[in-house]
Order: sequence, then C-alpha cells, then structure tokens
Amino acid sequence: MRRFCLISGAVLLFLSGSVQAAPSVGGETGNLMTPSADMLRQGQFHIGWNEEAGLHGISVGVPVTNCLEINLGDWQQHGEHRAVETGVKYSLQQEGVFVPGIAVGAEDISAERRRSFYVVASKTLPYGFRIHAGAGNGRFQGGFAALEMRLMPRVQPGVFPDMAAFAEHVDGHASYGLRLSLLHGAKFVFGIDGHRHFAGLSYNFY
Repeated sequence: MRRFCLISGAVLLFLSGSVQAAPSVGGETGNLMTPSADMLRQGQFHIGWNEEAGLHGISVGVPVTNCLEINLGDWQQHGEHRAVETGVKYSLQQEGVFVPGIAVGAEDISAERRRSFYVVASKTLPYGFRIHAGAGNGRFQGGFAALEMRLMPRVQPGVFPDMAAFAEHVDGHASYGLRLSLLHGAKFVFGIDGHRHFAGLSYNFY
C-alpha cells in the first residue's frame, strides 16, 4: 500500500505539477484558513459552500487513495463567475501516538487566483487540543500555524453540539472562528479572517 501511495503521488505530481489541500471553508480536510495534514479516506466524499466578503464558493473533495485527495472549488461574486480552483493533497505520514501527520500540497494549481505550495504537520495533544504548522510560498510565505481546541470534550465527536475553536495566523494576519457539528458529517463554520467575516456549511459522506 505504501509503495502504491508513493507511485500514485508521483504520477499525480507529474500530471498536475502540484498538490493541494483546501481550507475548511473550501474543503473539509483543513482548518479555517490554513491546511492540515488530515485526509479524506476512500469511500468518503465532501461537498461544501462558503461565503466571504461577497465571494461565494462551492467545493467538492474526493479521495483517490488513503494518501491522495483531489479538491475542486468554484467561486462567484455578485452572480459573476470568478475562478475554478483545482488541486490535490498528498499525505507523507499519517498521524500516530508519537508522530505528527505530515502532508504536502498546493492551492489553485492553474493559478486562477494565487497558486501556493506548502508542507504541513498536524498533531493531537491532550485536553482536546490540536496544533497545525507549516511553511510554503504564495499565501503561505513566512509560514503558518493554527491552534484547534474542542470546547466540549465530553460530547461525542462529530455530533451536535460538538464544537471546536480555531486561532490561526497566515498570510500576515490572524483568523478566529468556530466549527459546529450539526449532525453526523454536517458542519457549520463561521469566524473572522482579518477584517472580513466568513461562513460555511459542509457535509462529508461517510
């Protein structure tokens, strides 16, 4: 399986020229405005909608293997089409008890808005905390970081009213927000990115 993942990753890199992970407002395997090392697994499917400063996006995400994920996002503003962003994410290492998850990626392969490459590590900590940190170019120039905290650790994960708070720094400014589980697979996210508010709704088919 490991050899298959490596071969598949090499082929996909050759075909696309980059790899991608979308933020949670444009794909479920990220945080608010930063990527994570999390992956969709085979048999899952993600669809989401988000809005930020009048810019509306619809996104889909599908896993090719357990270590490869493809994302596609369509953006519109004031009823006019703005961009279609595509990409994939490739997992180098899955998270374990003593090791972080590690993934490489890029956003916006065709450079419709801002192509950005990155590497990210994610690790679960005690007391409901997770940390994510990485570096890259484009909007990831200078590095990025995110702190995630489950606010109701005794609640079943992924089921209402399970909620997580996020504090992030990327592209020279901070983002803060909440992600609320509505029911199994469905999540609502809202917060502030710099001086702009954003909101999103997503559903993962398990």
